[in-house]
Amino acid sequence: MLKKKGSLRVFQDDEIRKLVPLIVQAFSVATPSQAIAVSSYSERMLLTDQQNYCVLFIVDHSLNIAFSRVHMLQTYNDAMSEKKRYIAKQDNPVRMKHSRFWRLVPSAGQRLEPDHENWLVIDLSDKVYQQAVAQRVGTVDEKIKVGTSDLDARLKKLEEKMAEPGETKTQKSSSPSEEIREESKIKSKLAILREMVDEEIISAEDYDYKKAKLLREAMVDMSIKEQLQEIKDLKAEGLITESDYTEKKKDLLDQF
Repeated sequence: MLKKKGSLRVFQDDEIRKLVPLIVQAFSVATPSQAIAVSSYSERMLLTDQQNYCVLFIVDHSLNIAFSRVHMLQTYNDAMSEKKRYIAKQDNPVRMKHSRFWRLVPSAGQRLEPDHENWLVIDLSDKVYQQAVAQRVGTVDEKIKVGTSDLDARLKKLEEKMAEPGETKTQKSSSPSEEIREESKIKSKLAILREMVDEEIISAEDYDYKKAKLLREAMVDMSIKEQLQEIKDLKAEGLITESDYTEKKKDLLDQF
């Protein structure tokens, strides 16, 4: 923002979480000649929102993101009026070159369109964005719900071994893994999975998949207080990340 020192993020985290699935869906049905229009509002006090407006389109393996509005103050009446609903016709982002109030600062892997301070270009052919398609089949939640992912088949036997202690295991002398299992089945399973990742028996993706499934399904019989303590312990042990802990904690507090 040109009237403020330093730089600000265009979108807040909650905006990104809401927008990304919608943008992906829009691109999945758009034709090569169509652009995706994005208008979002970050809520502020006193009935005034900050509006972002941009269009996205792909040309020659490059994702183009052109903005016409960034953190523009909008009252509730402004946002809801008929005239504002057709803003795309009034200030086309690709016809702009700069704004009196802001300019974009490219991040890593981004550049500005020549002579434009409002237009980001991202080269999708860059190796940073080249991931195997097989690794992007569905979200973790979709894999858990449908149960048809490759990871389910690869981890099925592993789940069966870890789900039931078995007579042969109870007859053996107590080991560190068994002591952990008595304290927490989730912690035990994650600890074993982490060892398998270190030994390259399973991949990090396998671990993340199983971790998400355990956090989602394995604590249903526990109280919210017990679940909060559980994820706190898992974070302290390094078995889940800070973001895993924060996301699950928010979910539990919303249920309280």
